[in-house]
Amino acid sequence: MHKTIRTLALILISTAFISGCASSKSRVFGQDMPSMKAIHDDKFQNEDAAPLTKPLREVHLKEPAADSEFQWLPNPTLTMYVFPHLSGAGHPVPGYSTFFKFYTQDHVAAPGEIQGWE
Repeated sequence: MHKTIRTLALILISTAFISGCASSKSRVFGQDMPSMKAIHDDKFQNEDAAPLTKPLREVHLKEPAADSEFQWLPNPTLTMYVFPHLSGAGHPVPGYSTFFKFYTQDHVAAPGEIQGWE
């Protein structure tokens, strides 16, 4: 008995979902909707609209940069080229370049400290 009710309920729900997808476009949206071409032409090719202009931007004269007082200490980089080779499984690996920085972090010099590093 319960199996029959469950089966009938699933059939009814499935039928409702399938019939919702089978509706026609005109029934859902109506006949008085404009086409996509009409919407595009109305939005972008309206001859009465003012031409597009770039907004004016405020330009500041170059001010002394705040970071000119603090500079990065040199952190040399070692560039290494790995030649083409075969992996452990026998697959070809193309050649590539990689790099290593000598120090793990980049450091900022205090004012006046950079003279010793030049």
